Amino acid sequence: MAKRAGWIGLVLAVTAGLVLVLLDRHVAALVLTLTAAVGIINALWLEKALTSVLQPGRPRMSRRAIVLVVARLALWGLLFAVIYVLRRQVDLWAVAAGMGCFLLALALEGLRSGGEKPGEE
Repeated sequence: MAKRAGWIGLVLAVTAGLVLVLLDRHVAALVLTLTAAVGIINALWLEKALTSVLQPGRPRMSRRAIVLVVARLALWGLLFAVIYVLRRQVDLWAVAAGMGCFLLALALEGLRSGGEKPGEE
């Protein structure tokens, strides 16, 4: 599900970024695109981590799942460090719009695949 949602989020983020570039809001376009990209990557990594942990029978916490969770947190930390460095030029709405792109994509994909059983693709 996250892979399909990633494509939807990518289209939304690129479209919004192009609109901002055309409006001469280059930093806002960069921040929006980076935030959406980090959100999409994190959704994909979370799906992989949960797939490896949530197995039938006994939950299995592998090193790979732990590394994915730590990498997700590090990626968010890196994003917010970049936003902090650029804080004078960053518009808060661009960060929110970037998060909105991937959240909307996840919601749309969830609604689309609502009738499917988990694990079916």
